[in-house]
Amino acid sequence: MEALPTLHEINDEIIQSIRTLEDQLGVRSRYFRPPFGTVGVRLRQQLAQYIDDPYIVNWSVDVEDWLWGDTNTPERQLDAFYRDVAGGGNLAVMHYLNPITAGYLRHFIRHVKRLGLNIMRVDQCLEDPNSPPL
Repeated sequence: MEALPTLHEINDEIIQSIRTLEDQLGVRSRYFRPPFGTVGVRLRQQLAQYIDDPYIVNWSVDVEDWLWGDTNTPERQLDAFYRDVAGGGNLAVMHYLNPITAGYLRHFIRHVKRLGLNIMRVDQCLEDPNSPPL
C-alpha cells in the first residue's frame, strides 16, 4: 500500500478491508496485515483515521502461495510452511484466492497439532483483553 501514489488510494484499500471484514465476518478488527509486510508513515497515519488504536501484524511463516500456487509444483507451499515452522515461525500468511492453497490448510493444521502447538487467533496470541470469546 505504501507504493500507492495517493492517500485516496490508500484510504480506499483500508476502507475496503474494513468493510469486507464487517460484511463477511461481522467483525471490526484493530489488527492489520499490510500487503508485502511493508509499513511506512503514510500507511500508519491513514490507518489511524479509520481504526482505533491500529495494531500492525506481520507473519513469520510464509507458505509462498504467491510463488508456487499457480505452478506445476504447488506442493512446495507445504515445504515452505514446514521450513518456517521448524525455524520458529508462529504466524502464517496465506492467500485464500488460490484453491490449492486453501486445500493445504488441513495439512498445515495437522502438522502444527502433531508438533503440539496451539492454533489461535491473532488477538488471542497477543492476549488482547478485548478479544471476543471463541
